[in-house]
Amino acid sequence: MSGATGTGIALSTPAAMRNIKLLLGTLLVAAPLVGCSVTRGGPSPLSPSDPPSEPYSERAAPGDNFVHVPQASLKFLTVEAVEGRENSLTIRVPARAAFRDGALSEVGPPLAGRVVTVRVKSGDHVRIGEPLVTLACPEGATARTALATARASLKEARAALDRETRMIEEGVGTEREKLEAELRFASAQSEVDRAQATSSIIGAGEGAEVVVRSPIAGSVLTIKASSGAAVEPGGEPLVEIGDPSALWIVADVSERELPLVREGTGALVELSSVPALLRARVVSVGTAVSNGLRTAPVRIELEEKPAGLRPGMFGRVRIESAAVGPTLPTEAVLIKDGKDSVVYVAKDALTFERRAVVVGQSIEGRVQVISGLSRGERVVVRGALLLDGAAEQLL
Repeated sequence: MSGATGTGIALSTPAAMRNIKLLLGTLLVAAPLVGCSVTRGGPSPLSPSDPPSEPYSERAAPGDNFVHVPQASLKFLTVEAVEGRENSLTIRVPARAAFRDGALSEVGPPLAGRVVTVRVKSGDHVRIGEPLVTLACPEGATARTALATARASLKEARAALDRETRMIEEGVGTEREKLEAELRFASAQSEVDRAQATSSIIGAGEGAEVVVRSPIAGSVLTIKASSGAAVEPGGEPLVEIGDPSALWIVADVSERELPLVREGTGALVELSSVPALLRARVVSVGTAVSNGLRTAPVRIELEEKPAGLRPGMFGRVRIESAAVGPTLPTEAVLIKDGKDSVVYVAKDALTFERRAVVVGQSIEGRVQVISGLSRGERVVVRGALLLDGAAEQLL
């Protein structure tokens, strides 16, 4: 049929088909768009004015450092810009009194032998070179004999060289004989030097007697030698000598707090046997961290040593350090997997990035950020646990 009668529309005509297509296009353009999707790993397509589709945040998937939250969740979060402020940091750590370097000496036997006499008692004050222990050492007698023999040979070689020199001057000697005399003299001199070096270890004396003397001035701390005991080099020391006037305080500072400690920094030392706080300063910071406790020794020198200070006394030390750097409230830092410190940095109104940071000592509710953040970045300082339920609060 090519058309319609009465009020009907001729659908088969080209003009009628064009009218139908225009009507359908108008309806599709006018239809509203519905629904939207949330993507991970980038900015959220939602604007702050869009209504939230969920009452909770979409937490980051494993390997994804971004978290997107709906508008309704923002009221549970507080965001703060990272500040750089100067704080007077106080590090409180255990400490002990110890001998300074070179103020403690463990005196051992120079040669193998047997103890004849112990000449000192614990607590005695000794001077440098004072006798401590007398030993009987067969090698000592051998060394002294070798020195005497070497000196005699040197004397003979010197006389032979002098004789050959005179004969050359008188015209009756030969250069070859003089050269041989010079070689014998040089060899004898070398043997004397070697024997003297060996004898210097055992010191002066006669026969097999070897006297062990104090290398420093101080007090006898312990005596481990007894009459008749066999001794040998490299074994247990015979006597320990220490200088009680040469003490300092050694504090064990954790590796996390070490960056806050500098040489010359002021400190206060508290000892149970001393009623008042002792003023001091840091003189050296250890370069190696122990494998077990993860601490390094910080050596502190007292301005005035109190009466009765003894090595081995325990106490506590407060190390003051002025540090300038970004700081955050302690509740802004979360602990992941029991070891990693992380914060959440705002990327836009509804997107937050998980960021690993290195933090230092906390001071009055704030913690210094050593690395991982820059001043001016905005960080979630309250409600961070809502973004990461698997983490723990820092402090």
